Amino acid sequence: KNKKSAGKNTISYQIISLLHIFIQDSVPHIALLASGGGQRAAVGLVGSLHQMEKEGLLDTLLYLGGVSGSTWSMASLYNDSQFSTNMDAAVSRLFDSPSVKLEQAVDWLGERAKEEHFSLADIWGVLTSAGFMKQMDLRCLSDEANRNATNPYPIYCAIEKHCFTQGPIEGKWFEISPHEAGFTELGLFIETSLLGSKFQNGTLLEKKKEMDMVKLQVLSVLERKRQFLLYSIHVNVFLPVSFLINQVIPLIAEWKWGTTGNFLYRYQGESDNLSNNYDPFPLNESFLTQNHESSVPACLYSNERLQLIDAGLVINVPYPSFLGDKRDIDLIIAPEYSAGNMFETLTLARDYAAEMKKPFPEINDTILEDSDWPKDCYVLEGKEKEPTIIYMPLFNRRNCKGLFPNVQLCFHSRLLSSNIF
Repeated sequence: KNKKSAGKNTISYQIISLLHIFIQDSVPHIALLASGGGQRAAVGLVGSLHQMEKEGLLDTLLYLGGVSGSTWSMASLYNDSQFSTNMDAAVSRLFDSPSVKLEQAVDWLGERAKEEHFSLADIWGVLTSAGFMKQMDLRCLSDEANRNATNPYPIYCAIEKHCFTQGPIEGKWFEISPHEAGFTELGLFIETSLLGSKFQNGTLLEKKKEMDMVKLQVLSVLERKRQFLLYSIHVNVFLPVSFLINQVIPLIAEWKWGTTGNFLYRYQGESDNLSNNYDPFPLNESFLTQNHESSVPACLYSNERLQLIDAGLVINVPYPSFLGDKRDIDLIIAPEYSAGNMFETLTLARDYAAEMKKPFPEINDTILEDSDWPKDCYVLEGKEKEPTIIYMPLFNRRNCKGLFPNVQLCFHSRLLSSNIF
């Protein structure tokens, strides 16, 4: 094929050719998995979706998964149940939104500070929503469960800190969708509207108000360094001194992130109808979805609270939620916006799949040799049960020409100086 036809047209041709093969047998399950990468990932995902619509490919997506920074723009885009049919309008809303009034941000924080699970994730939620994305989205994710939407089905991903530091791999990966939230490998889920409510041994003790998108989008954000967090608070949100002293400083001292109620606290696979002031609802009868037999790890069984943090600490692309039989994915489109080691997310996903005994396509060694000078597109072909993966690193020889290996730093500084949000 003529080299001059490479780039955008080649990528479109490869995707369309793969789709043609799949459609011969059945409608394919296609997922776009957006990597983390902070503000760069938030911008990059919008650009990827916008271009896919222009190429007539966006409506082929069944799922859209995100971690870390890509969830910021996901939360904003999904405020419109039809955004995928008009990305020009969606982009315009993101770029032309008026600034959030300081009073609105402070009022939101004031209400969250009254809640049991107030944490630094709430502070960072205001910074990303009001400071970067210029909107405070107060809807709840479960609202989307009953919407007549044409958008890809969204999956937000995080990891559970207790299990990340001292538990088995099965207890680490956590996913949240409009219908359910829970542990991918344990197969244990709760209705999303009940995430954060108080449970014990499978019994609902107290139903809490569902978290809104301002908070949910940052449950999957990396714990920030103290100096960076304080600087961001100073620059982006001028909080009242009394609020800083009484509410924020204690959280920073405790370093409390992403806490929410643990629906698996003391859960033993069966429910006791406890007698208390609340009407008990057995978890395994009314609320819990258990996809397969599994025991609750000690790191979850013994803690009343979950602590959800950035999934990028395990894999900076949400592969775990889309491997295996549950969603039976045929094709994964994986735009890589992170500025770390190229192909690291692929090799981590491969190793994760091997440990969990899930199919994953072979990664040829010649591909890994390109890590210092990657192409703009790689296709890892699934042979049998493995999904085919189209991997597209943002930092590649076509976009960056002769700028490698310092192009990541160059792009990052340009993005920050542009103040795009």
